[in-house]
Amino acid sequence: MAGEEKTEKATPKKRRDAREKEGSVLQSNEVVTAVSVLGSFAALNVLGSFIFVNIRRALIDGINAVGQEFENDINTYMNITVSVVKTCVTTFIPLAVIIAFIVVITVMAQTKGLFTMKPLRFKLSKLNPLSGIKKLFSLQSVVGIVKGLIELTAVVLVAFGQIESRMTEIISLIDTDPITAFAYTANTAFSIVMLLCIIFVFVAAGDYLFQWWQFEKNLRMSKQEIKDEYKQMEGDPQIKGKIKQKQREMAQRRMMEEVPNSDVVVRNPTHFAVALKYDISVNAYAAPVVVAKGQDALALKIVEIAEKNNVYVTENRQLARELYDKVPIGAEIPQSFFSAVAIIISEMYNAKGKTFEAPDDAVRERRN
Repeated sequence: MAGEEKTEKATPKKRRDAREKEGSVLQSNEVVTAVSVLGSFAALNVLGSFIFVNIRRALIDGINAVGQEFENDINTYMNITVSVVKTCVTTFIPLAVIIAFIVVITVMAQTKGLFTMKPLRFKLSKLNPLSGIKKLFSLQSVVGIVKGLIELTAVVLVAFGQIESRMTEIISLIDTDPITAFAYTANTAFSIVMLLCIIFVFVAAGDYLFQWWQFEKNLRMSKQEIKDEYKQMEGDPQIKGKIKQKQREMAQRRMMEEVPNSDVVVRNPTHFAVALKYDISVNAYAAPVVVAKGQDALALKIVEIAEKNNVYVTENRQLARELYDKVPIGAEIPQSFFSAVAIIISEMYNAKGKTFEAPDDAVRERRN
């Protein structure tokens, strides 16, 4: 039903299809931002001295170059460009690699290694202005605005508070050497950023919970969708029933083909019939095998086929019922049935003018 509410949790198949076919996974950009900023400044704290030394060396080299003889040609400019690029690469590439690694690991941890371009595929529905207006007033947009306001407020308050509390030290930097002033400024900036990171971590945690709730809500299914999915996975019950019926018919057909090759059919008298085959020429120590059995209409059909093909048919109510219940098709009869079956086979041999001697204990049991 199209208007049925989606109140049920998503099935494993629904989640798998959403991930593999649509590229839909639980992911919070705020988590990526918070972890990236924290990791970046942690790396900057480790690599700060290395970066500062390289920048200082580059500045000293630049200052020393002032007033020296300068050739105004293309080679000179090329050498200066190469020197600047080399300094930038050796100074900032390690930091950039660490930041990129942190971002990749954070994204992979959330997506569990999924890489897909499916969310970026062009869809005409994205050009629908009504959809765009609807998104502007959606809960996702409201949450995004709230996050932005919280982060902006945090930046303003933390920066203002840190600068105001250090105003006396900042003013006194005028009388200090450049290296001390730079170190103090860097320490102040680092303190501001770390305080902001703590706030961003809480914002990221809240955003992750919201994204989880939104993701689960979008995956919800109606009861009818679950039923349809079950039918799709397990097959339509009507189709499965027809398949089983066909299988039963084929098995019965194969079973009926074995009746003309059987030696005896034991009946009871119309409800049950069991066909037995005993080929003593192949293995004198083998037991008779049940090649066909049936109940009611199928039992009558077995008897009919047996009589048409001159198969010995005899009536034994108890034996027919027990063979039907206890011995599957294609299996040898258990030892407990040897005596009773041996008597019937002996009768069949006598009726056909053949020689077969039943065991003495079987004959005594028959006479009693």
